[in-house]
Amino acid sequence: MRDYFEWTNELFSPEKVFEKPEVLEGIRVLDLTMVIHGPETTSLLAEFGAEVIKIEPPKMGDLIRSVSLWARFWKEASLGATWVNRNKYYVSIDLKNPKGRDLFLKLAKKSDVIVENFRPGVMDKLGLSYRHVKEVNPNIIYLSLSGYGQWGERKDWPSFDASGQAMSGVSAVSGYEERIPLRLPHYPGDFINATVGFMAVLIALYYREKTGKGQYIDLSQVETLPRIMDAIYTYVALKGEDRPRMGNRDPNLSPANMYRTRDGKLVVISILSQKEFEALCKAMNAEDLLKNERFSTTTARLKKENADELDKIVAEWVSKKTLDEVIEAAKNYGFSASPVRRSFEVYHDEHLRSRKSVWIYDDPILGSFAAAGTPIKLSKTPGRIKWSVYPVGYHNRYVFKKILGLNDEEIEELVKEGVISYWADVIGRKPPSDFKPEDDPVFKW
Repeated sequence: MRDYFEWTNELFSPEKVFEKPEVLEGIRVLDLTMVIHGPETTSLLAEFGAEVIKIEPPKMGDLIRSVSLWARFWKEASLGATWVNRNKYYVSIDLKNPKGRDLFLKLAKKSDVIVENFRPGVMDKLGLSYRHVKEVNPNIIYLSLSGYGQWGERKDWPSFDASGQAMSGVSAVSGYEERIPLRLPHYPGDFINATVGFMAVLIALYYREKTGKGQYIDLSQVETLPRIMDAIYTYVALKGEDRPRMGNRDPNLSPANMYRTRDGKLVVISILSQKEFEALCKAMNAEDLLKNERFSTTTARLKKENADELDKIVAEWVSKKTLDEVIEAAKNYGFSASPVRRSFEVYHDEHLRSRKSVWIYDDPILGSFAAAGTPIKLSKTPGRIKWSVYPVGYHNRYVFKKILGLNDEEIEELVKEGVISYWADVIGRKPPSDFKPEDDPVFKW
């Protein structure tokens, strides 16, 4: 048989991604979401081939178009918007306008999935909630993303990532015990719930494939986050107390922490098994620890006072070694140690680039661009990034002509009446100054 790694390298070859089919091809998604939480859900669907149509408010569009790191925009585009709006088509409809509502329902009739993350009840007031849409399309899958769910006493509370982390208990267990709690960076409350939303839609599509029936999905951010907090509810129920903050320590492993090396770098060491602990002791030339009843078994090492003492011993050993020496010892003796890498190092990692986890591509509007590729590697139907983000309403003609059969005169009339619109002359909404939409056949469809 062929070498296994040669075989897997060929099977998943990033060079062949665009030669393979897309698993969600033929699935149409209407994306009514804003900011991060919802847009990332639909981006994941789009990466695997769904035709995602992002419907934005007239002219100004999604609020995320105003968000960019330290207000730095690249070619007049928001980095926040490029981050969570991959592979979508962009239209702008005034859903408060009766004609806009009718236009949306016509699209809904020809779609498979609707995703929205407005405050609960907003879509119902517009006459566009699940109970309205299923009247024109009984097979629709309708996902509502929110902080607290579509019913219950907190249903009216607005929620963003930080409030989701705070209300779910994630913040309270993050950081160091002697300091105030920490908000986890990079919006995990949004991105984790988006991933769950993606999975929920796939489950509903599978159910529809078996039964022919659509359904409504209610997904709460505050209810999703505790699923990443291991046995926290069980801990509280059994102990009758709060789970404490532990910094970089892992209460399930010992030793397990982040340590500073002699050359001022950081390394994470995590020891799970007895075999790994024996390997670490040999590397430290401290095999006498194996005979000490405080450290000789996993159970003994996990007692807090013993774990604290062992943590100090390992920290002292690491402080006398360079990072390279610690990593080399881990390889030679067989225990887990990893350098704490900066984002610059990760971005230039050849391993990640070869696997397209760092995805470099030619964006139709923004030119050469980089993004995090999908970690889900499918051999027959891989995900892919085709483009980042387009201006507000860019695909109006493409969508309304192709899907609804409208002609130029009808589209122009809708623009004049304010039912649909194009971008405002505002950074984050419009094309780059050196880009000419009139030269793009898709824009001029």
